[in-house]
Amino acid sequence: MHGAMEGSFAGSAVVSMRAFYDAMPRQPRAEWPRMMHGMGYNFEFYDALFALVLAHVQLSFDDGDYTPRHEAMQAALVPFCSEFGIELRKDLERSHRSLYAEFFRVATGSVMPERYPKDDRNPWLTASRRWAERMRSRLAPADGSIDRARYALGYLWAVERLSVDEFTMMRAAWHRAGVGAAYLDAHCAVEEDHDAFATRALLAFASPDEPLVRQAIRDHEDDLGGYYRELTTLLCALA
Repeated sequence: MHGAMEGSFAGSAVVSMRAFYDAMPRQPRAEWPRMMHGMGYNFEFYDALFALVLAHVQLSFDDGDYTPRHEAMQAALVPFCSEFGIELRKDLERSHRSLYAEFFRVATGSVMPERYPKDDRNPWLTASRRWAERMRSRLAPADGSIDRARYALGYLWAVERLSVDEFTMMRAAWHRAGVGAAYLDAHCAVEEDHDAFATRALLAFASPDEPLVRQAIRDHEDDLGGYYRELTTLLCALA
């Protein structure tokens, strides 16, 4: 079944990510603070996206059976909790946001701002906000219907599956730029497990052949691919 789900991808998101991360090490270092702060918005947005998915599943309690909902919630909570340093069979660890702030400091030599400014002077932040809003709108509203929950889990699965490739490329690109960071290593260490738990969550609740699930997978590929295509255009313009 996992293979059937993979077949829902056209490959466009991977191509877009590869184009960006192949070019990224050539970005002038002076642009790194703005680039990393803007992209950090996108990475942090996924914490909210996971929460939206979980809300969809739990709110379907009037529309579906307890057992599949319970099993989907258990599995989907694993990648969500990991973002906040909560891992299976481990003491509480640093959140991924904390690790990203350290990554920012190592790469740029400065402290990452605590807030995202409201203005649009940073084009990287503007792009991240635009695509985050598009992804958020895919999952709104959480109306308690089982169909919306199935769509949300399909979208989550696509997020986690593509994250395996995304963080592999990201770490390799930053290494070529001479930067190593615990944030990159932490993600690469857990993404395949998170993919497996997202798969378990989806299969507990829906069939991967359902049209809504397949649409969700295609939608996230389109969103992620579009985001990275815009970043590549921006990178080339600013290089």
